[in-house]
Amino acid sequence: MPFRNPSPRLLDSESTSNPIARLISESSANGTSRSSLDLLSNNSDETLASEYAPQLQSRFLQPRPSHLRNGSRPGGREPLRGPETIMMGYAQVMGSFTLDGSLVNQAPFEEVKRKGVVGGHGGGGVVGVERTKRESGLFGALGWNSIGESLGGILGTGELSSIKEMRGIAGSKSIPLVTTPHSILFVDLRLAPGESKSYTYSFALPRGLPPSHKGRAMKVSYHLTIGTQRASKGKDQQLRSIDVPFRVFGSVTPRGEILGHDLMSPYILLRDIAKTALISNANSRPKKPPDSKASTEFMNYINLLLEEHRQSTSGLLSPTYPGAGGVGSTRRHSSVAEEPRTMKESIDLAILRSNQRSSEGGKSMSNKFDIARSGLKVATLQFPRPSYRLGETIHLVIDFREAKIPTYAVQVVLETSENVDEAIVMRSAGSIYRYTRKVHADLAENALFAQRLAFSLLVPANATPEFVTSGVSLEWRVRVEFVTPRLTADRVDERFEELLEEVARDEKRGVTFQGVEGLKVETFQVEVPVRVYGAVVGGRGEWDVEGLAV
Repeated sequence: MPFRNPSPRLLDSESTSNPIARLISESSANGTSRSSLDLLSNNSDETLASEYAPQLQSRFLQPRPSHLRNGSRPGGREPLRGPETIMMGYAQVMGSFTLDGSLVNQAPFEEVKRKGVVGGHGGGGVVGVERTKRESGLFGALGWNSIGESLGGILGTGELSSIKEMRGIAGSKSIPLVTTPHSILFVDLRLAPGESKSYTYSFALPRGLPPSHKGRAMKVSYHLTIGTQRASKGKDQQLRSIDVPFRVFGSVTPRGEILGHDLMSPYILLRDIAKTALISNANSRPKKPPDSKASTEFMNYINLLLEEHRQSTSGLLSPTYPGAGGVGSTRRHSSVAEEPRTMKESIDLAILRSNQRSSEGGKSMSNKFDIARSGLKVATLQFPRPSYRLGETIHLVIDFREAKIPTYAVQVVLETSENVDEAIVMRSAGSIYRYTRKVHADLAENALFAQRLAFSLLVPANATPEFVTSGVSLEWRVRVEFVTPRLTADRVDERFEELLEEVARDEKRGVTFQGVEGLKVETFQVEVPVRVYGAVVGGRGEWDVEGLAV
């Protein structure tokens, strides 16, 4: 079939609507037959001379041909992101507590809130509040007003934006415990695409602060605030911050006594004493150093126990024996008597001393409690030790072998309750106890014809250890409830009711008994205080680092 050229009108309309059709038509008009691969070649002048702009406009209107290649169309790449500039970054530690207004009088703590406002103003100011911009000064002359205002707000050189804001801070429910000024981590940080930098922040908390607590009368919380600000205009320049909560376990003395805290005297630090540093390698984390003294101290403790056992079992010792006051004995006692270096060592030493013999009185601390009712012995409670850590198990043994009054049932409860000082309490002591009481473990056993009963009470690892403050304190106790027969006022030594009654008697089959349907009983309870320290069993050491994705 002979080839016929298209009409000029059809050629114009096709070229206007579709550039590919115009290319094919012009090539056909010149009488040169070309394939589609030759037409779309990168060496063709007809595809690159004047078709770049029309192709960009028509590619949204026409469907994309299947034979187009991705590499032959320019402008398809996304623009590369430039470096990121962060004007500054800071970190701050804050701790506060709240009180239940129905249980505790909050009026005496209004002055403490004002201390927190003044301290927060002097230590770090109010960050992120719009202020009047000033064009004077060094930063104003150089056009760096944003940097000057940011650093001024962080360092506390500005004033509160309004009286309304001050009233809002003073009217909040949270009462400060500790407030630190903003510690600058970096200034004018420039990061390339894919680049990251890590910083360390360390701050030693003041001794005596109460532990983190979520109670009824009082709640205590601590958090670390981390803030950054970009070097850009508009909303991107606003200060952005996050609050990372952390847990505090409380403080103890080197002798193991729990330190108290005065709620009316918060720690408002105006001088930055925190330590910040840049980590050269972000992927490298501090490794736990080898503990060379752990095995030595453990062996010294074992030798001390063996020595005490030899002294208690043998009558007289030779003066040349090392355990009789020689050099070896002095070294062992000095390793135990030396002052602890950390809070954990103080707690471990306090628990160890609670079961050792007292050097002053020469008597061991008794963990046995004889329970009597109307002068008659009911049972004997035996605890292995009086002090425990979070996550440990409290073992209790109840001995009925020398009891004068039988026990029908026993219930053992591990509980905590908050005590409110009489100066600020709003209710009676009984109401405070019932409202703030929290049960951590509850066990019950049948004690009929029992000689001994054993109980195991687990101290939760997420519980709050014992603490003492000037207004609210927390106590741990083991409450034991006994169910015994009722005693009359006339004769307490009368014979108690039999638990079995005769049903039938047969000379061949014997006598048949069954349990009585009812008994006249009474209940009474005793409370044994225990000390729970703020150290978690099996917890991570101070050198273990845990990442937190924000």
